[in-house]
Amino acid sequence: MKNLFEKDHGHKNFMIGMVHTLALPGAPKYDKAGGMKKVINQAREEAKYLEDAGFHGLLYCNESDMPYQTRMQPETVAAMTEVVSEVQAQSNLPHGINMLLDPIASLAIAHATGGSFVRAFLTGTYVGDLGFYTPDGAAILRMRENIGATDIRIICNVTAGFSIDLDNRSVEQKAKGAVFIGLADAVCVSGPAAGMEADFNLIKKVAQNVPETPIVVGTGVSADNIETLCRDAQAFIVGTSLKVDGKTLNPVDPQKAKEFMARANAVKKN
Repeated sequence: MKNLFEKDHGHKNFMIGMVHTLALPGAPKYDKAGGMKKVINQAREEAKYLEDAGFHGLLYCNESDMPYQTRMQPETVAAMTEVVSEVQAQSNLPHGINMLLDPIASLAIAHATGGSFVRAFLTGTYVGDLGFYTPDGAAILRMRENIGATDIRIICNVTAGFSIDLDNRSVEQKAKGAVFIGLADAVCVSGPAAGMEADFNLIKKVAQNVPETPIVVGTGVSADNIETLCRDAQAFIVGTSLKVDGKTLNPVDPQKAKEFMARANAVKKN
């Protein structure tokens, strides 16, 4: 269903603001002195900036937990669940979870916190900065069924960041497989790393090959390209372009967030 996000959330072009949390307990960059209070306060502040700017949804991600794990430790899952619960208690926006690189953890946290969607890999085999990674799409789909979380949408990445996919088929073929075999609710096309622009022509090709499935743009979305991206995609994950100095792990600049949504709203009216 191409208009899935519009059906779920009432927006033809669904704008999702990224909440990149500070490093969580157990991660090398975790601030033990600041503790969980610091993590929660930062996430709450940034979520409010995004909501005040007019974003339609939030996506929580443990971007600062380098190096990323393919299987989360209990302390990480518990910490993110607390962060999201605390922040969402004061937010009216729907939210999703993207735990790098553990889709099972993402789904568990989304289910526990009332989340609407997760971003995850379901298919492919990847190698690069993140090591060697083969996602288990069957496990997450079966878990979603078993815990009664079938209303949580799965946005499936079909391009890799900081790595290459050993599956050498075209991205549009991978997208068709993610929908047919992986049962993805939406497919996400991204650039080669956080903050880097996705290939416009590739987005169009993917959209043409999965005509009934929503396309999500996962990286490099900005005020400068949102009009072009809206031609072929239905949802947009916006992070780096909203940050101070355009750096992914910097704080959200509330003025940039407002300027982005002003441009996005102008697109909808055209």
